[in-house]
Amino acid sequence: MRIRLLIGFAVAILCLATSCRKAPDVPPPAPAPTADELETRALALQEKGDYPAAEIDFRQCLAQRERALGPEHIDTLAAINNLANLLLDRGQIAEAETLDRRCLDARERTLGPDHPDTHASLNNLALVLRAKGDFSAAEPLYREALNSMRRTRGPENLDTLSCLNNLANLLSDEGRYADAEPLYRQLAATLEKVRGSDDPATLAAQGNLANLLLRKGDPWAAGTIYARCLEIRERVQGPDHPETLLALNNLAAFQLETHRLSEAEANYRKCLARQRAVLGPEHPDTLFTALNLARTLREERSLDEAESLAHTILDTRTRLLGAEHHETLNTVVVLADIQRDRGDASGATALYQQALAGLRKSLGNAHPDTLGVLYELSVLAKNAGQTTVARRLAYEVAAGARRTLPESAPDRIKYEQLLQSLQ
Repeated sequence: MRIRLLIGFAVAILCLATSCRKAPDVPPPAPAPTADELETRALALQEKGDYPAAEIDFRQCLAQRERALGPEHIDTLAAINNLANLLLDRGQIAEAETLDRRCLDARERTLGPDHPDTHASLNNLALVLRAKGDFSAAEPLYREALNSMRRTRGPENLDTLSCLNNLANLLSDEGRYADAEPLYRQLAATLEKVRGSDDPATLAAQGNLANLLLRKGDPWAAGTIYARCLEIRERVQGPDHPETLLALNNLAAFQLETHRLSEAEANYRKCLARQRAVLGPEHPDTLFTALNLARTLREERSLDEAESLAHTILDTRTRLLGAEHHETLNTVVVLADIQRDRGDASGATALYQQALAGLRKSLGNAHPDTLGVLYELSVLAKNAGQTTVARRLAYEVAAGARRTLPESAPDRIKYEQLLQSLQ
């Protein structure tokens, strides 16, 4: 919290006979920024990835509005919403959920269930629940918001389509690909009709569909879409636009998935160089691409370079996001993968355990990221002949998958197979 200090000073005037010497003029202190100025500055800081500075401004904005306008004024609720979104970006999920619930409750009472701001609060709370792996609680919120938005704003409204996209993302995260795919296709078709085939929103929907196809095991269909989206974005938005660079990242992900490692590495390096120049070396998109490059180098057995790069990312994310943010912990998992590939089972186990402790705390025991680390620990224990430990971990990962993933989800099938191998 910033404190304004009112500093008084005395000006001495020395008069000698008929002459008088005046103290030099001192410029008045700059006025404190208004709540609106704090909000504008915080949103810009958040966009560039400076989350700590953005949080300070968002909290000051909220405090000013609560004092001046009251706790349930529409602008105060907007400030709560902004702070909650920032906290979600920072991985502070518990406080983000508390603020989103407060905002939703106030908006439902003061604005009604069909107000656009209420729809936004439903969506934001669902995003928080999705982030912590509580898919069963998030889905009805998305569906409630989507039904209300279709009724009040129409099925082709952009906010309605954004909510449809979020619901499809949730279903994809759960591994419910058969449920998610028609929603993505409906979304892409509607946006192409409403906005045109070259519109960024249409391309984003196409990209999400390709992500689903890649995850469900149809990489070549995904690659065709990725290549088309990249070509359009380069032509329409330019080669250095942030969304063009994400499209290049997606194409490299397809190449990595299909074991075209040299092509993947070249595109990740090209993307990373551009992002460092355009967005800066510490922007979230830049760090995301850097970690993907580290994964590719690991696949290519360039373990020293992969490890050095992953350590740099870990240091940056720890400083910017904190040691328990899920992106920081996912970086620890990549380092564990590298140690496993080196044949250092004890070093890998220690890093997986470090990541697991943080993921349990930040995302919960049944989140897909948590289950993935449990699986790796179980495999390491099995390979070391620690059957009892391996079986206990395999039971936990299979039980978690049964609660959160459908039977057809590839990860759930893999986890069940591990458990059966230990019977």
